[in-house]
Amino acid sequence: MKLLKLRASFGKLHGELNLQEGFQCLCLPNESGKSTWSAFLVAMLYGIDTSERANSTNQGLPMKERYKPWDGRAMEGSIELLWQGRHITIERSTTGKIPMGNFRAYETASGIPVTELTGENCGRVLCGVERGVFERTAFIRQSGLAVTEDAALEKRLGALVSTGEDGAKTYLELEEALRKRKNKLTGRVGRVPQLAAEKEQLQHSLRELYGLQEEAMALTAKKEAAARENEKNTALLERIQKAKNAQKRAGLLALEEKMGAQELLCARLESTAADLPEEEFLHELQRKLESGENALQTAKMDAAFGVSEVAKPPAPQGFGEMNAEAAREQARQDAEAFRKLSSKKPRKWILPLILSALLLVAGVFLQPYVGIFPAIVGLAALLLTFALMGWSKAKEKEAAHQAQLIALRYGLTDCEKLEEIAQNYALSLEQYELLQAEAQAQKEALSAAVSQAEENLDGIAKEIGSFAPNCDSISSCKTALSAALRSKEQILTQRRALEALRQQHEALLLVLGSGEPEEADEEALALDETKIAYEQRNAAQRFSLFSTELAQKQGAISAKGDSVALEAKLEQVAEQLSAAKEQAEGIDLALSALKAADETLRSRFSPQITREAGKLLAALTGDKYPTLLLEPDLRLSVREEGGTVMRPAAAMSCGTADQMYLALRLAMCHQLLSEDVPLILDDALVNFDEERAEKAICLLKKEAEKRQVILFTCRNFETGE
Repeated sequence: MKLLKLRASFGKLHGELNLQEGFQCLCLPNESGKSTWSAFLVAMLYGIDTSERANSTNQGLPMKERYKPWDGRAMEGSIELLWQGRHITIERSTTGKIPMGNFRAYETASGIPVTELTGENCGRVLCGVERGVFERTAFIRQSGLAVTEDAALEKRLGALVSTGEDGAKTYLELEEALRKRKNKLTGRVGRVPQLAAEKEQLQHSLRELYGLQEEAMALTAKKEAAARENEKNTALLERIQKAKNAQKRAGLLALEEKMGAQELLCARLESTAADLPEEEFLHELQRKLESGENALQTAKMDAAFGVSEVAKPPAPQGFGEMNAEAAREQARQDAEAFRKLSSKKPRKWILPLILSALLLVAGVFLQPYVGIFPAIVGLAALLLTFALMGWSKAKEKEAAHQAQLIALRYGLTDCEKLEEIAQNYALSLEQYELLQAEAQAQKEALSAAVSQAEENLDGIAKEIGSFAPNCDSISSCKTALSAALRSKEQILTQRRALEALRQQHEALLLVLGSGEPEEADEEALALDETKIAYEQRNAAQRFSLFSTELAQKQGAISAKGDSVALEAKLEQVAEQLSAAKEQAEGIDLALSALKAADETLRSRFSPQITREAGKLLAALTGDKYPTLLLEPDLRLSVREEGGTVMRPAAAMSCGTADQMYLALRLAMCHQLLSEDVPLILDDALVNFDEERAEKAICLLKKEAEKRQVILFTCRNFETGE
């Protein structure tokens, strides 16, 4: 098989990749899709496992989720290849929820279907091996160089040293079949645990059945004892009841006599109260009387204390007992007189004094010339001015005194607010007169209310006097009403007593019937009926409880089945359990023998793979490690040239370990795969140094002489980068 062209809509890929025969090194940078092309090739050959779930192996991302196309398209692709001389194309596309579930294979040129290829067998037919063998040999990834065990790979390896028949079962298949068989016998839900549980259940059921039967016998005895006690107490209660009935019939006559006396008493009381009004009317009169009396008392209290006296406002000083108008007039006159007296201003005598003084001075200076007359005139003028000044001052003082007397009359220092005081006093007097008039009107209204209440009481007293003529006061009316109501109440009480006697009589007649009187049973009456009834109820309850429990036990016994059948079933299950355990022991022996045979088989095919892998490793390492050992579990160990100690791959560097497993895979390809199967490497040389990488390239180019080799890498090995 030669791969020619890949076309993919797969993960980040959306395009084509052309391939060539022989060795092809595809040097692509990181994140360019090298690993995705490799995964796409495997998916096209062997399909996608849709049952894969998230786990630690796939890092929580199944293949169907990991390689969903990034651009949102459907997952699909095709491969053009040469196979058995034919140019064919295989296609896979997605339908519904099954990624790449549709498969088609046809001849590229003619479109004729290739019927021998299907979606299930495509990889196995083209490569000649199962998916597990292909992924562990021809498909080499950077992180997957180590080889793990696989049933298909083991089968191929076993064919190297056996007949090579494809139908032969491998060790893993036989071991799995035997372990499945053993698991069916001894597993958690296997036959041995089931039979052991069934045996234990049968034994438990038998123990429970025997216990239930013993409990049922004990309950039957208790039930019979309770029934006997119940019958005994029932008979005693019937005897006591008969004795009581005889006693009640004897007292029936006394009750009838008492009924007759009560009927006479009721008739006498009714005849006495024949003239009295109905009880409801009496209650109404009583309510009216109480209401009228309360209304009269309220009216009298209101008349006595309901209207308060109005206090006359006190007269300001100087007004005495004047009325409002006189107070206003007097204040007006006195205020006007005070203003006139206070308004007189003192005369200015400066100028006359100055003129008189000047005249006197001038007369003194002019005396030698005009004589003494000017001086005398000036002196006279000055004396007259002083005289007039004294008279004016006396007048002014008298006016101020008169004004002060007016203000003192009212207890003031001045009379500016006198009229305001008089006005306020006049207004308070007028308000006082209005309040007095209103108080007088209220007194008259309250007196009228008292009179009306007295009239209402007189009317009520007349109504009471219609059946109680001696009522002449409120207290006598109250007494008459109370007596009438007591009479009515006594009649009602006696009627109720009579009715109670009649009901008692009817009840006795109903209980006793019309039979003949029975003889008194004093011995029965002396028995404690309460105690006997209590014991009878307890016995009945125990009987019912034991009956219920017995029925439940009998039902449980029926549900458990027949003890003989259970014992037979137990014996049968015990025999089956013993046989199953013997089968499990036989399978353990077969597993031991199979393991020994497998170890013998692995020791036979291991040398073939080891020899060829050792040659390849020597070529890769420049003969530094010529000896390679393959363990039965496919683990590798290596020994240096001239060394004596075998070292496991885990103890070597990453590069050397990768070279060991690359040599093993190439050796397995030579032994297990035909030369028609291409070799796919995904950055498998990433841990190789330059020297060993060149040797690996040489080895791969040599391998490409026999088969197609495709190397995806991020290193340009041709230029040595």
